[in-house]
Amino acid sequence: MKTYISLILTGLILSGCSSLTSEQKAKLDSLTPCEKMDGLITEFDNRFDALKDTKVQNSYLDVWTAKYNVFGDNCQVTSFNNKTVTYQCQESYKDQQQAVAMHQQAVELTRQCLTKKNNWLETQKESETSLRTTFVLDDKSPVISVYTSKTLSKIKTWSTSLEVGKPVATK
Repeated sequence: MKTYISLILTGLILSGCSSLTSEQKAKLDSLTPCEKMDGLITEFDNRFDALKDTKVQNSYLDVWTAKYNVFGDNCQVTSFNNKTVTYQCQESYKDQQQAVAMHQQAVELTRQCLTKKNNWLETQKESETSLRTTFVLDDKSPVISVYTSKTLSKIKTWSTSLEVGKPVATK
């Protein structure tokens, strides 16, 4: 299973193109959510290079759309500097109930994918306006975090995100 994912991701890197061919897209679309999660963990040490698609212009940091989405439809790879890179998906919702329901779905998916192989530690912190569930394995593996919080928007007042990367001290 891991070899299959590695072959697909290696093929994406070696192709050197930022846009996916229809064959590459079909291969990625055929991956299960857990195979995609495994791909994220595998590609973390490579700065998610195989998952970077189109680069988005930004003066402050490097951002790419992701070649596949693990959660929702808006995933991206962000590089803050030479040491910090994350894969993040975020969706916005009209109310807290929708956001928390998606949080629970993302946590359940992550739990199912991670606990099949290793002893990931799961922790949760909750407040009136936010909920964070974090999965940690060891110092070498990325931290996987599902975060739901109130936004400043007047229309979609809640958001839920899934992030794969090293923990940021201020979170």
